[in-house]
Amino acid sequence: MHVERFIRSRVVRRALALGIIALSGWALLPYVTYRIAPSAFVNAELMRVTAPFAGQLSPDLPRKGEYFQQSRVVPLVGARSPDRRHLMDLDQQLAVSTKRAELARRQLEEIAELDRKLRERSEDYRLGMVARLSHEIGETEVEKGGCLAEARQRNDVAGRMERLVKLGISSQIRSGEAQASQEATATRCQMADERLQRLKTELGAAEKGLYLRGDANDVPYSQQQRERLVLRRQELETDELQNSSRSAQLAAEIAEERVRLDRLDHYDLSLPAAHVVWSVAASPGSMVTEGQSVLDFADCQRRFIVVELPERDFEKIKAGDAATVRLIGSGEWKTGQVRQVRGSAAYADDRLLAARVPRPDPGNITVEISLPPNETWADRNGSCDIGRLAEVRFERRADGLLRLVSSKLKWLTARLELAQSSL
Repeated sequence: MHVERFIRSRVVRRALALGIIALSGWALLPYVTYRIAPSAFVNAELMRVTAPFAGQLSPDLPRKGEYFQQSRVVPLVGARSPDRRHLMDLDQQLAVSTKRAELARRQLEEIAELDRKLRERSEDYRLGMVARLSHEIGETEVEKGGCLAEARQRNDVAGRMERLVKLGISSQIRSGEAQASQEATATRCQMADERLQRLKTELGAAEKGLYLRGDANDVPYSQQQRERLVLRRQELETDELQNSSRSAQLAAEIAEERVRLDRLDHYDLSLPAAHVVWSVAASPGSMVTEGQSVLDFADCQRRFIVVELPERDFEKIKAGDAATVRLIGSGEWKTGQVRQVRGSAAYADDRLLAARVPRPDPGNITVEISLPPNETWADRNGSCDIGRLAEVRFERRADGLLRLVSSKLKWLTARLELAQSSL
C-alpha cells in the first residue's frame, strides 16, 4: 500500500514526466544543435606498387593486413636474366678507344725520338756549315792580303816603268804591260773582297739556320722533315685527345650501365611508415612482368570520412569548416576538417581509394572530412578502420535566441553525458 501510494504520488509523477521530457530533449538535442549526416564511412588513398621489371617476387613479400609502424626496406623483385648486350657493346667500344689512344701515344713517342735525332742532325749540319764558311772566309782573307801585296808591287813596278819611259830607257809597250798587270791585280783584289763579303753574309745566315748556297734550300732536309713531323704530331695529338675523351665518356657510361644492371638485378622496396598492406595482387615467389601490380598500401595517417548530405547544405558547408566525428562503436569524438565538397553531377572520383565511394544520389552532395593524424595509433585489425561507419556532426550557424538555446542545450548534453559516464 505504501509503495502504491508512493508511485501514485504527485511528486513521483512529476519527476517521471520531467525525466521523460529531459530524455526526449537529450535525444533530439544533436538534431537541433548540429547538422547530422545520414551516412558516413572511413576511407583512405592507396599507394600502388608495380614491378619495375620482369622477374621473380621475393618470398618475403609483405602479407595483406600487415601494418608498418616504422619505415623499412624489404626485397621485392629479383631479375632472372638481365640484358647485358649494351654493357658488352660499351666494353668493346672502350677497348677499341683505349687501344687507339695507346697507339697514338706510342706514335707520338716515336715521333718525339725521331724529331730529337733530326734536331741533332740539323744542329750538326749548321755547325759544320758555319765552320766551313769560317774556313772559306779565312782563306779569302789570306787571298785578299796576298792580292793587296801583289797590287802594291805591281803599282811600284808600273811607277818605275813610267819613269824609265820618260828617261827613254824603256819602251812604251813595257810600260803598258806593267799598267795592265797592275789593273788585273787590282781587279782580282776587288773580287776577293766581294767574295769575302759574300761569305760573311752566308756565315751570318748559317748561324741563324738559313743557308744561301745556290745548290741548297733555305733549310736542310732534316729541318724540312721536322716540319712534316710537326703536322703529323698535331694529327696524332688530336686523335689521342679524341680517343681519351671517348674512353672517359665510355667509362662513365659503363659505370652507369653497371649501376642500372645492379638495380635491375634486384629491387628493394622502401615500405613507408604508418601504412597497412591493403591488397596483394601476386603470390610471393611468383613471376611478374614489368608494370604488373604487386601491392597496394593504405595511408593510415591521412584517412578521411566520406559523407553524403542534401544538396541544400551545399552553401552551408565550406572547405576548412570543422566537423565532429565519432566512429561507430567508439565513444571518442574527434574534430576533423572539411577538405572537399563535390556535387552529385560531378565526375566520379578517379583516385585509387581503399573503400568504394558510391556515386551520390541526385539531390545529394559528397563531403570529405580529414581525420586528425594519430602518431601513436597502431591498428590491431589490419584495416586502419577503413570502411568503418562513422557519425558526423556539423555545427549549425545560429543567431540570437537560437544561439542561446543551442549553447544551453549543449551544456545540458555535456552534463548528462558526464553523469552517464560516471554511472
